[in-house]
Amino acid sequence: MSAPEGSLVDRDVDRDGVRAIALRGTVLDVVVCPDAGGKILDLVHQPTGVNLLWRNPRVPVQMTHAGAPFDDVWCGGWDELFPTDQPCELDGTIYHDHGDLWIGQWDWKVEQDDGDAAVIYLRRYSASLPCLMERWISLDRDALQLRVRYRLSNEGVRPVPFVWNVHVAHAIHPGSRVHLPAQTVAAVPPYTGRVEPGRDDVPWPGPGGDDGDLSLLPAPDSGLSEYFFTPDLDDGWCAVTHPQHGIGLGLAFDRSVFPRVWLFGAYGGWRGHYFQLTEPSTGVPGSLADNVAAGFAAELVAGESLETEVVATVLTDLEDPAAVLQAAARAG
Repeated sequence: MSAPEGSLVDRDVDRDGVRAIALRGTVLDVVVCPDAGGKILDLVHQPTGVNLLWRNPRVPVQMTHAGAPFDDVWCGGWDELFPTDQPCELDGTIYHDHGDLWIGQWDWKVEQDDGDAAVIYLRRYSASLPCLMERWISLDRDALQLRVRYRLSNEGVRPVPFVWNVHVAHAIHPGSRVHLPAQTVAAVPPYTGRVEPGRDDVPWPGPGGDDGDLSLLPAPDSGLSEYFFTPDLDDGWCAVTHPQHGIGLGLAFDRSVFPRVWLFGAYGGWRGHYFQLTEPSTGVPGSLADNVAAGFAAELVAGESLETEVVATVLTDLEDPAAVLQAAARAG
């Protein structure tokens, strides 16, 4: 399918029977599913035909609903997790598995589509908190960057604590690598993989070599699963590259908003899948209740809004991902 002449937006998109919308540039082809939790489903580099986002081969795209276990209906792609990761109860409120923004439909409209650039606006209220999440997903015709601008507003009368993750699932291959501006990572049981359980100061990426370089992702027959997070970041970016394809995907973000990155990798282990999650996050692994108790929960004052942007860049020069991502972020 293609967008109408003089347009980048294709409104006539179907994924497994679910309505979707596409932004079709000359370099990137992006599919968004407002009816399936507002996820970004595909991010395809058209010159190579590579979809940088992982799609679950066993779970179709579907309209989600309250009460559904996230892992059982997760079809991959890019989701927004808010206001928790793990389910919990806090101050009498029950918080859903992986939050509640992925549940149900997002309202949307096309704000710009002039042949040179396109912007889709999406909005969704949290079910558990008096908060509104707004997103502007932007693509220029010839760009390697997809820009996602956010505004999170507290419409209540009290401050609200929250955990927010930009939950991006990367399609990976043997030889793929994770890049992080971090000196150490902490391992999260039980998914410690190549790391000794209980370590919270694992050098990143490690001493090197096939067994000592944590940035080099294991093969799908390793049967491993790994869950790490960065206690500290030197800068606001992360990336996954695929040298065998000469391509990668990086995220640039505001480190003052997302001070940590969570990494969850399934290398033939968890449910037999093969993917890598990178998750810029406001908190640490666990639930909102865990983060409140440990002092890591973010907070939004009543009547105020938090605005930020995440820039996703398809990397075609893999020599220095940091420089490319920093330049892309500054260009915004």
